[in-house]
Amino acid sequence: MKKIALMAAAILMITFSANAQNLGGILGKIGQLGNKDSKAGSIVSSITDLISGKSALTPETIAGNWNYSGSAISFKSENNPLSNIASGVAQSTIENKLDGYLQKVGITQGLFGFTFNEDGTMAVKYGQKTFTGTWTLDKENATINMKMAKFLNMKGYVAVKNGQMELLFDATTMMKIIKSLTSVYKNSTLQTINGILNQYDQMYAGFRLTK
Repeated sequence: MKKIALMAAAILMITFSANAQNLGGILGKIGQLGNKDSKAGSIVSSITDLISGKSALTPETIAGNWNYSGSAISFKSENNPLSNIASGVAQSTIENKLDGYLQKVGITQGLFGFTFNEDGTMAVKYGQKTFTGTWTLDKENATINMKMAKFLNMKGYVAVKNGQMELLFDATTMMKIIKSLTSVYKNSTLQTINGILNQYDQMYAGFRLTK
């Protein structure tokens, strides 16, 4: 009986050890996802936080050539539908999905970007096309107002830090920008993008840009 009991105990210990290793591996992978994609590199924690005056925006920080590096999303405030430990991973999942569909309509690295000149003029590059207009900065509200014939008027929240810019719009404005650029593409793709942008209330989406 003692031998049987010892053997049973040994088996249980081996099983527990294996399960612990598997669990550790799973948790480790989740942790890696969080560390890699939990918006640790994001400079907008929330739109409300951005407006609070922490952005230290000036026309000089905005001026320059900004190249698209990926999509960016944020929420109106910290009290968002994803406010828990899974928030970063969930936001990254949305961004990755949005990246894929934006790429289908030609918004991708090397083909899309913004140029803001210190004299108040600007340009949007989309593939071989360039659209010109003007821009003004509202520092108090952390917004940039852009006027271009192709896009009518656009207002987006803007943050700049360490050579990185995030330009964020409400879902309606974001869709207007995408439709203006990609009117020749299939409606099914645009419908999918619209569904992603309207997935959560008070979600803002836009572009992550680098100099």
